[in-house]
Amino acid sequence: MKMEKTIPFIEPVLALCSDRTRPAKQNPLLAGPDVWLPHVISQTDDLCAISFDYFINWETNILDRELWLKCLIDTQKIPNWADLSDTEVSNILRENHRFIYLVNFARCNQASATAFIFDDSQDWGDDRSILIRAHWPRDISSGYGLEISRLRRPELEEQIRKKSGGPIKIGSKGLIYSTSRLECFLSTTDALWPGDADLLICNKKSMNPIAIIEYKKHTDRSSIKFSDQRLSNYYPKPDGRKYDRLALLSEQLAADYRIKLFTLYYSTLSDVLDVKLEEISGVSGELSAGKANIFGISPDSPEIGYRDVLNTILGSEMTS
Repeated sequence: MKMEKTIPFIEPVLALCSDRTRPAKQNPLLAGPDVWLPHVISQTDDLCAISFDYFINWETNILDRELWLKCLIDTQKIPNWADLSDTEVSNILRENHRFIYLVNFARCNQASATAFIFDDSQDWGDDRSILIRAHWPRDISSGYGLEISRLRRPELEEQIRKKSGGPIKIGSKGLIYSTSRLECFLSTTDALWPGDADLLICNKKSMNPIAIIEYKKHTDRSSIKFSDQRLSNYYPKPDGRKYDRLALLSEQLAADYRIKLFTLYYSTLSDVLDVKLEEISGVSGELSAGKANIFGISPDSPEIGYRDVLNTILGSEMTS
C-alpha cells in the first residue's frame, strides 16, 4: 500500500459528546496552557513534555505500568487504514513524536507504551468496530519491537475492565466533553477509557519525571471566581477520584521519589488572562492545596509568562 509522507493522524480535540462539531470554549485572546506550556518546554535544551492515558487498579490502588496513547487516523490520508500491514503501522508511528517520546519515557521508567490507532467516525455501538493496537516492547527481554494486533470494541472494553480492577460507571449520561467519540461512547458503559496525565515534564536525556501538571479550566459557567480557584473547591468532592488518580501516579511512577504535582488554572473569559499555579501536597486520599502563584499572561508575548510558570514549577519557589 502506498503511504503518504505527511503524518496521518488527527490531533484529539475536546468537544461536546452530543455534538462533536462544538469544541470546548477557549479564551478568544489567548491560547491555553495546553498550547503554550509544551511550546515553552520545547524551547529548552534539557526538558521534554509528554502526555498519556493511564490506569489505576482501584481494587489495589496500584498504577498499571502500561501507558496508553490515542492516535486518531486521518482517513482522507489513509482510507484503508484497517488494512495496513504491521510494517506500515510501525512506519507511521515512527512519525508520531508523541508516541516516540512515550516509548522513550517507558523504556527509562519500567513501563510499556501502547498506541491505539482508530477511525473515530466509526459506529462505536457496533461490536464490529475496530482498533489497531501497537504495544512496545514486543520482546520484553530485549526491549525491542512493536507487538501489533487488531481488536474489536468489546475486546477493548474487556482490557479496560481488567486494568481498572473491575467495571466502573460514571452514570448513564456519561461524559459531557471528551477528546474522541470513542471515549464518549465508553463513558456510558462500565468500561471507561483511562484518565490522562495532561502534562508530564521530564528530563530529556534521562527521561526522569520532574512534575505532573493538571489543567483546570474556568469558564463563564463557573460559580467560583477565578481568583478563588483552589483544590478544596473540587477535592474531596466532586473530583476526588480524579485527583487521587493523579496523586497515585505521582507516588508510584518514579522508582524512588514522589513526582511534584500541580494544578494550573486558566480562564476562557477574555478579561481574565492570568493563570494560577497551585502545588498539591499530601498523599492519595489526603490531598491538600500547597503554595500558589498567579502569573499574568500577555496575549502579545505569552511565552514570557509561561517561562515564569515553568521556572516556578522547576524551582517550586512559590508563595502562599
